[in-house]
Amino acid sequence: MSETSEDKSKRKYVKLLRDNQWSYQYSVFYEHPEESVGLLADMVKFKRCLKREYSGVPFLFRIQLHTHHTGELQAFLTLFTTEKLKGFDELANKAFPSSMNTRYQRLADGKLSSIASAILHQRPHNLSKVFGKEGQNRWGVLNKPLLKPIQQAIQG
Repeated sequence: MSETSEDKSKRKYVKLLRDNQWSYQYSVFYEHPEESVGLLADMVKFKRCLKREYSGVPFLFRIQLHTHHTGELQAFLTLFTTEKLKGFDELANKAFPSSMNTRYQRLADGKLSSIASAILHQRPHNLSKVFGKEGQNRWGVLNKPLLKPIQQAIQG
C-alpha cells in the first residue's frame, strides 16, 4: 500500500523533530483570532525577519489550529529552535501587520516525544477551515544547514 501525502508529511516532520536538537518552543498567535485568516501571507515577512535576525539559528515551524477562548477557530505558528531568542516578541509584532501574542517554553525531557506521538496518531488540523483552501504547506524549516542532528549535538 502506498503512503498518503498526509502520512508522508507527518513522517518527514516527525523525523526532523526527533532527529535534531531542539531546546525551545515558541508560539505566535494573533491577538484577535479573526485576523489569523491572513497567516499564510503574513508569515512570509515574518520568516524573512527570522532568517535575518537569527541567521545562526535553525527553526522548524508548523501551522496549527486551536479554539480561542471566544470559541473562534484560530491559526497560529509553533516554532522549535535551539536557542532562547532575545527580542522575539518585538520581532513578531514588527513583522506581522497586527498585534501578536507570543509564548515560549524550554522543552522538558520527553516533550518532543509526546508532540511527535500526537502528530503521528492524530489527524492533522483541517487548515482549510481557517484559510478556505486546500493543500497549503503546514510546516517548513528555516536555516536548514544549521540543523544539529542529535548524534552531533551529543558528541560536540
